[in-house]
Amino acid sequence: MDTKLKNRHSLFISLLLAYLALITALLASGWYGTVSEAGEMILVAMVAAAAGAWIFPLFKLFQTGEEAIFKAPFEAAVFIGMAAVLYSQYGNIPWELHSQTATGITVCIIFAGMAVSYWVSGCLRQISVMGLQAYMKERSLLVRYGRGMKKACITGVKQAKSGIEKLYHSFEEIDFSERNNKVILKIVAVNFLILAVVCALWFFGIFALLAYSVILFCILRKYFDDIRGKYAELLRITNRMAEGELDIEITEDLGIFNPFQTEMLKIQDGYQKAVEREVHSQRMRTELVTNVSHDLKTPLTAIITYVNLLKEEKDEEKRMEYIDILDKKSLRLKELIEDLFEISKASSQNVTLQIVDVDVVNLFKQVRLELEEKFKESGLDFRCTYPEEKLICGLDSQKTYRIFENLLINVSKYALAGTRVYVRIFTESEGQTAVIQVMNVSAEEITVKASDLTERFVRGDASRNTEGSGLGLAIAKSFTELQKGSFQIQVEGDLFKVEVRFRIQGCRLHGNGDIASGAEGGIESENTF
Repeated sequence: MDTKLKNRHSLFISLLLAYLALITALLASGWYGTVSEAGEMILVAMVAAAAGAWIFPLFKLFQTGEEAIFKAPFEAAVFIGMAAVLYSQYGNIPWELHSQTATGITVCIIFAGMAVSYWVSGCLRQISVMGLQAYMKERSLLVRYGRGMKKACITGVKQAKSGIEKLYHSFEEIDFSERNNKVILKIVAVNFLILAVVCALWFFGIFALLAYSVILFCILRKYFDDIRGKYAELLRITNRMAEGELDIEITEDLGIFNPFQTEMLKIQDGYQKAVEREVHSQRMRTELVTNVSHDLKTPLTAIITYVNLLKEEKDEEKRMEYIDILDKKSLRLKELIEDLFEISKASSQNVTLQIVDVDVVNLFKQVRLELEEKFKESGLDFRCTYPEEKLICGLDSQKTYRIFENLLINVSKYALAGTRVYVRIFTESEGQTAVIQVMNVSAEEITVKASDLTERFVRGDASRNTEGSGLGLAIAKSFTELQKGSFQIQVEGDLFKVEVRFRIQGCRLHGNGDIASGAEGGIESENTF
């Protein structure tokens, strides 16, 4: 180093020490009303010291800023800086400055804190000199050695996981149904070797080690016998459940098998529900046979009766009257048989769907318009709320038409005459689902559970006085579910509510641009009703 450069460094060091000493003197000689005020002034002084690390390098005369001392790792500089700040705020220095009891040692500590602030600031100044990416790549320990550390951690985790899996699977090989003296002996032998190494320097310890191993063997043997007994109890309980004893209570303490108690209760609950479903299914089958016989026998008996009357009747006017009755009864019988085949196919999933874009709003309006005469006869007042936009769903138009038709026919048959019927069509789930709600007041008291109303041949009037097959809601539900929709019935007193949901999809135009929404998939949509 030449003399001029050496003199420059000496001059710089002198100025730096004088600068830091001035800051320290100003800080130590001040008066502070509170401890927090003293802490704030310490921070101000540290910032002033740190500013020097950016100011002095601006003077080329000093040739500073690139010394080796400022090439410390980023993590070290940040950690030391944070430690200095925390100590300056929560150490004794603020209190001593506030109480004016600062000693020579305190002043030296303050001076050291100013020097640390200068050094940390000088290290971080390299970010502006080198650029953030180059600085982190060269000065950050995590960046430089992060990949190696990551690989080492991954390797260590894999090895630990492999060892744990081997240990875990080794326990799976234990047979709790037999005595496991060999397994116990292996565990004791390993324990013996470990303790032998520990006690190798003590001669008499070998006798204590032998006694310890015998005691440990007895304890482990008792523990395994206890586990085997609890395992046998668990098997006994499961065997009793398998034999049909579903209400068995588990009161014994099963030790490590206690978590199985919760699962056993779930199994018991599942069995109970399955039995209840089967009993309900058997009851519904019995009622189905009874109802089918009744509903088919009624029109068939009438047909036979009027055929016999027709054979003997000479009056032409009465003969025409009988023929008219026969026509109605035969159509009624035909309708029952068709409904029976329809629900049979739907239940067996033997239905081919012709999926098109259906505007459910206009399709519902169309069905209601076609049944308007029935509603007028019943004196029903419809209050409808429709959305302004079209709700386009990918559906089979004929099956969807049948769903709406069955819902509205059900209303015309069972709603209380002269009452209002509320219809709402709207969207849910942020416009992803179309919802069709139909609510009416029942003319008869509904004594059947809502869930049973969609069963075959079940009607709201138990006396079966109304015309109907009892299959309308069952067919509507089946067709809805076949099209990935949901069909729900709610009964509150005499209020009857049906809710149908379909998923909305984007509109695809057909042919001349009309949307398929009619019973045949090609009826033009209405804009008003």
